Amino acid sequence: MALFPEIIRRAVKARLAKTLPFSGTSQKTLPSASIYFAEPLADLIGTQRQHAERPIRKISRNVYGCGNCAVVIRYASPRDLRTLVAEAFEKIYLLIDDDMFSLGEDDGLPADYRRRLLGYREGPFRRLLDLVTHVVAPSERILESYRRKRALQLDPAQCHQAGALAHHDRSRRFDVVFAATRSHLQDLNHMAVALAEFLKARPEARLTTFLNGHAPRSLKSMANAIHLPVMEWSRYRVFVAENRFHAAIAPALDTAFNRARSISRLHDHAAFGAAGVYSCQPPFAGIVSDGQSGLLLSNNPGEWRDALIRLAESREQTHGLAAGGQILSQTLGDMRRVRNFWLRELNFA
Repeated sequence: MALFPEIIRRAVKARLAKTLPFSGTSQKTLPSASIYFAEPLADLIGTQRQHAERPIRKISRNVYGCGNCAVVIRYASPRDLRTLVAEAFEKIYLLIDDDMFSLGEDDGLPADYRRRLLGYREGPFRRLLDLVTHVVAPSERILESYRRKRALQLDPAQCHQAGALAHHDRSRRFDVVFAATRSHLQDLNHMAVALAEFLKARPEARLTTFLNGHAPRSLKSMANAIHLPVMEWSRYRVFVAENRFHAAIAPALDTAFNRARSISRLHDHAAFGAAGVYSCQPPFAGIVSDGQSGLLLSNNPGEWRDALIRLAESREQTHGLAAGGQILSQTLGDMRRVRNFWLRELNFA
């Protein structure tokens, strides 16, 4: 632990944080709710007690109500389902950013994660779909599964502030982050040996993940890798605000589930002030400009190792990619666009 005093200090501070330097959203707000709904509409959302002053009320962790409309963010509990029925909303929007109908043995997900999604899909989710009138998703691939509903595409907002880029010029160390959750563990496993080779070749480099004990064995053994515990969303936002990285990796196996994911990782990378490195497939292929706003690579592990070595050797290139990624994130993640989408749908405009 002595190798990483600064990053551990900040991680502990984030984990212990009780208040946030961000306005509008509750600490209990889920990531998907924050980036697709709650942050852009923060000034309009109140609790059950506040709803007389604010037109949108937070009914539960995943459900919001506004007049004759309800918005469900990904999941609905049995209690949520009873509320939706009792209040007889005319329009019920489901915001879903997972491809629930591509789950299977070849989806690249951890087995327990897949089981939880399948259990939800075959239970409460089926009952929820009987009530839903509109489906909102970041991917056309997801929306294709809901042809009987009104389908609306929406990319997530950038809810983090873009990180300054001075660290690219000042730091001798080369910090790399894998900002994804355990649902991407198999994607990282595919690259793990090559990443270990990179860390061995560049001892001044350091890899940070949020996988804790789930990190691949070949990366657990590296002295210049740190595996932090998963952070609750509000604490993760504190961590993002306080930490900078030079490069950020988002490998993805070529599965239907991965191709339907959102571009939210792009926003994380921009907030960290990092040059993004992505698998050359949806959602980033056709969005990231290779060599300008990030790097697009095949899923050949050696290509990722060599690319990171080049970035560590060429800080000017890394700085330029990070700057380009921030411009792209600010453009695609414009919070006003997400706000205006919901203002129209919820009959404010």
